[in-house]
Amino acid sequence: MNIQKVIDNQIINAMAYIVCVLFITAGSFVSLNRFWQYEVFYYDFGIFDQAIWSVAHFKAPIIDHLAVGRNWIFADHFNPSIFIFSPLYWFTDKSEILLIAQSIFVGLSGIVLYSIGNKILKNFSLSLSVLVCYLFFIGLQNAIISDFHEVTVSVLPLMLTFWAVLANKKILYFLFLIITLGFKESIFVVGIGIGLYIFLTKKEWKRISVITIVISLLWGIISIKFIIPYFSGGIYQYLSLSHSEFGNPFIILFDSTIKRRTLFYSFLSFGFLPLLSPQLWFLLFQDFYTRFVPYAQTRWYLGLHYNAQSAVFFGIGSFYGILFLNKIQYVRQFLPLLGIILIINAVFLYRFILHGPFGLFYNPAFYKHTRDFTFLDELIKKVPKNSSVMTQNNLAVRFTHQNIAMLQYNYSSFNPDYVLIDLRKGQNPNNFFTIHNIKGIFERLRADKNYHLIYSTNEQYVYKHINII
Repeated sequence: MNIQKVIDNQIINAMAYIVCVLFITAGSFVSLNRFWQYEVFYYDFGIFDQAIWSVAHFKAPIIDHLAVGRNWIFADHFNPSIFIFSPLYWFTDKSEILLIAQSIFVGLSGIVLYSIGNKILKNFSLSLSVLVCYLFFIGLQNAIISDFHEVTVSVLPLMLTFWAVLANKKILYFLFLIITLGFKESIFVVGIGIGLYIFLTKKEWKRISVITIVISLLWGIISIKFIIPYFSGGIYQYLSLSHSEFGNPFIILFDSTIKRRTLFYSFLSFGFLPLLSPQLWFLLFQDFYTRFVPYAQTRWYLGLHYNAQSAVFFGIGSFYGILFLNKIQYVRQFLPLLGIILIINAVFLYRFILHGPFGLFYNPAFYKHTRDFTFLDELIKKVPKNSSVMTQNNLAVRFTHQNIAMLQYNYSSFNPDYVLIDLRKGQNPNNFFTIHNIKGIFERLRADKNYHLIYSTNEQYVYKHINII
């Protein structure tokens, strides 16, 4: 390799790292300001924050869950790997640290993806092009700004699992595989897909591919049939689908405009290259099939956190797609042009078609909006630490390090020390998640002799139990 080539590769490496750092910075700033704007919620950020903080302080990870009540988080999902983040709370008590950590994890996954591309393609510039597609993918950016989720942060160990295969690191492979599976019981299907990927790409690892599939199946069965029911009292709420809903895969994938749009823009974001990578077809299929089963339409969009792992499969699949094109003599010479087109396409979709959420990072009005919520900060300050609190979804997230419950009409069943209510018009409907009649709750509090009003504005109220000193 000549000196000029080495210099060029070093420049590309620097560009890759810079792009990842900018991604981490943008993701952190947008996520933090959304938190300060009370657009982060107990469902789901608060649930994870409460469990992770509790384990950091050697307490049981008990959450207040709509379906399984006040119970261990394992009653909802089996996700022990989330406690990797618990040591963060040995150094700070700020919930915002999880949002920063999430951005860092996903940003680092981009660096790993770039390394994977260099191993597969031996081409730094094309690896950089796919990295840009990955980081500018709207599904991944939406995952970053949608609270904190175990599936979102799982992209780093998932990416490292693929890297370990290509680097021939068997011990690290199984370590990263187990950590990835540990982020959610349903990831066992991804583990099966990784086993099939190994079977198709690495002949000398055939035995490991079989072991991977067996481990993943056992993980899924034990988690879903035994561990979660043990904590939840015998139920696994996500198996409530009828057999008819697992119908014809082709129909399920394409029977809605929303689904077709999600598929089209997902593949377009990576230049449709993953279509040329049969090694990743099962992983892509299982991802969209499990999301597109009819029971949860929120999974069909490019929003929320459901596209995080998809981005991993699309990114790696793009490398194999380029590798396939490289074998075609008359196409090979156009690959440098393809790299440029991929970058232009990714930026164009992000900026003009799909309007990526990271655009908030350089929007001054976004930061100015944060200052509009100081009145809620004053509301939160009226509640002392170590007291029990009941309030609505967007306010509850500020009390996850103490005894917190979601606001309900029968609040006396929890008998909180403090009850907070915000009756402003025009609020995000998610602020009232699980609440059917907030005005009715307010009227009941006003008449309740066990509580008295200690703070109020025209629309915000704090009630304190009379027995609290």
